[in-house]
Amino acid sequence: MHRALIGMMKVVPLWLMYFFVHLAVPVYMVVNHKAYLADYHYFRKRHGYGPAKAFFHVWRNHVSFGKVIIDRFGAYAGKKFRVEVPDMPVYEELCGRSEGFLQVSSHIGSDEMAGYVLKAGKPINALVFGEEARTVTENRNKMLGPNNIRLIPISDDMSHLVALNNALADGEIVNIHGDRVFGSNKVAEVRILDAGAELPLGLFILAAMRKVPAIAVFVMRIGYKKYKALLYRLDEGLEGLDRNARAEKMAQEYASRVDSVIRMYPDQWFNFYEFWND
Repeated sequence: MHRALIGMMKVVPLWLMYFFVHLAVPVYMVVNHKAYLADYHYFRKRHGYGPAKAFFHVWRNHVSFGKVIIDRFGAYAGKKFRVEVPDMPVYEELCGRSEGFLQVSSHIGSDEMAGYVLKAGKPINALVFGEEARTVTENRNKMLGPNNIRLIPISDDMSHLVALNNALADGEIVNIHGDRVFGSNKVAEVRILDAGAELPLGLFILAAMRKVPAIAVFVMRIGYKKYKALLYRLDEGLEGLDRNARAEKMAQEYASRVDSVIRMYPDQWFNFYEFWND
């Protein structure tokens, strides 16, 4: 199916694929009721929308997600996208250092688009879900490989942690999603949209242990074939703090950046589960 979709994207215009997304979303909202409810609660509780407005934004959120996925497969098929990076000098300065750094992405917008434009000049090691279809992995490697990006699948024996630690030790970049806990017992209690939530702390402990910089990257869809990459430093002003305090501060700073981004782009929050503690 993935191979057929990628082949189709080579000849079918994106706008036509978006049309089919609009048709599919109502069906998906009915079938996947659990995700629909989590999304509805997100708009009702976190943004304070009324029932009708919340329902409308659930629909828009699903449509936005569909378009992001279509754009991803469009990129696999060779279609070109424009990605604005206003703070590119910040990224280039970090890449120019001999030390590595932590790049924290999220399930907001389209983080994968960052891999097509943020050419670092040094290896980027991206942690990915290990059970994705082989066709997806093959096309990711095809698109991201020329940009010096290596995909490290999450493994049951936790060997991926060794690979990430070694990458930072070698002065390379490590990219990890920072907005899902995945059963870790090390979490940071944070506030996002004025409510309590948990974020994984392990990735920030890794950066603090290695004493490397950390940056948050959000790539937001702003129009047809257009994206904007938002970059934020997470490690500034932490001098003199011990490892655990540094990690906690970075997690809190990341949470504040997540908060600000989803206030600006509420329809590009793609965590379709009950994220908040209440």
